[in-house]
Amino acid sequence: MASIPLMSDQDLEEGRGLPDYNEATKATKKYAPKGNRLFRYAEETANMGMVAQASVAIRLGFLRKVFGILSFQLIATIILSSALYFTPGVRGFVQQQPWILFVNLFGSIAVLFAMFVHARSVPLNYILLTVWTVMQALVIGSIVLFYDVDVVIQAAILTAVAVVGLFIFTLQSKRDFQKHYALLFTCSAILMMGMFLQVVFMSPTFDLLMAIFGAIVFAAYLVIDIDFIMNHSSPEDYIIACINLYLDIVNLFLEILRILNELNRNN
Repeated sequence: MASIPLMSDQDLEEGRGLPDYNEATKATKKYAPKGNRLFRYAEETANMGMVAQASVAIRLGFLRKVFGILSFQLIATIILSSALYFTPGVRGFVQQQPWILFVNLFGSIAVLFAMFVHARSVPLNYILLTVWTVMQALVIGSIVLFYDVDVVIQAAILTAVAVVGLFIFTLQSKRDFQKHYALLFTCSAILMMGMFLQVVFMSPTFDLLMAIFGAIVFAAYLVIDIDFIMNHSSPEDYIIACINLYLDIVNLFLEILRILNELNRNN
């Protein structure tokens, strides 16, 4: 029985041999069926470096995930804080029980460490983030109870305007803000020292100056974190990105709240 030759005489004359392994596998991969999109996304992001170097689909997916989770955190914080503030029985109970503030504060710190350890463990990272957000909302709600509602609303509006403005500024800027991180860390250390000095001096003027300085520091943190997320972060670090942005926004709100409270007190 005649056999079919693997190579024709024409191929031998033109010097074409059998394709090597890499060339053969390329053709196989080209026409291989596409798998589940979720698993393909996970495979792509697992070997991806920074968000800025990823494909457009991965960048958009990362940004949707970050801003979607961040929106959930902020909305949950507003709802829980408002429930504490506008419920008379709950408000009075929380004001008379300071341990609630400290339990949620230290509990949120413990959960925060757990989130950094399991930031890429799904669904544990989502569960920890939800618990941490609830604790943070209770902490913020316990703090705003001691301020007038007009001051709280004004601080929330000013914070929203500042955050939108800082986002636009950072996204359209071509500067590398990461080189200023060392200076910002020094300013944070000064802010921490100022917080201890506030207990000693108990001066309204000093409190106002420290609140202004704190607002500047956290506004700078927001700019640097936005720049880091857009240009230096990994697509898998969406939980850490949400934590950083949430803390920047919340702390900026608290500093603006202190500023307005001191200004109203002086008037």
